[in-house]
Amino acid sequence: MTTATVPARRMSLWRLEWLRLVRTPRAVSLGALYLAIGLIEPVVTKYASALLSHVARGTAVSLPKPTAAQALSSYASEASVVGLIVLVAVAASTYNFDARPGLSAFFRTRVPSMWRLVAPRFAASAAAGVAAYLLGTLAAWYETRLLIGSLPTGGLLAGMLCAAVYLSFAVAVTALAASLTKSTVASVGITLAILLAALPLLGDVHAISSWVPTALVGAPADLVTSPPADDLAHFVPALGVSVAAGALALAAAVRQLQARET
Repeated sequence: MTTATVPARRMSLWRLEWLRLVRTPRAVSLGALYLAIGLIEPVVTKYASALLSHVARGTAVSLPKPTAAQALSSYASEASVVGLIVLVAVAASTYNFDARPGLSAFFRTRVPSMWRLVAPRFAASAAAGVAAYLLGTLAAWYETRLLIGSLPTGGLLAGMLCAAVYLSFAVAVTALAASLTKSTVASVGITLAILLAALPLLGDVHAISSWVPTALVGAPADLVTSPPADDLAHFVPALGVSVAAGALALAAAVRQLQARET
């Protein structure tokens, strides 16, 4: 009886997270945000001179001719801050089930392992973030090709891979932060302090800069320059560290949540 019920429970938890994602504004808001950034940034890059001249009240502003790589870099830069903040907020809200004692008691008394509770939430949030980023990248690629010029397909795909790994790492860090506090706002704050402050500071240390996960943030732009500023091999250390650190963060989150008294 126990063996028959465990798979059913596991499937129901995965289905629950899927339904929570598609039947609430979470996935739509993420997708809409990244799509908007992807459509807007190439336009801003193309017409930056005209926009600045307008802001300067008629004073002529002349900028170098924009490149396709600059347009994608603008998208990646905006998405790595605004998009990341929204993704972290979405992920934190799914992990903080202990904030509601009734819901917490329900899950903790019916799920045999904390990993079975955390894994679907991680997978759903990471998949939503990656899908939204890819949607925005395709929009940015389309607009850039129309307005400025083409982007190298190989570099574009390699940049997508780096961004997907980094966003999955960010969702894992959010899980760890959520295991340290029952407040969604505090979880978001801790995660963003790590991703936007602590790790970039580590990245400034030349000896380890290529190993820090935030090295992946600039990968989409670097990989499409002509000639490429870096190839994918340059980002392999950061990719490896991101995967390993993400797995450790998830393991630590599961352990902490399991030990937490609600």
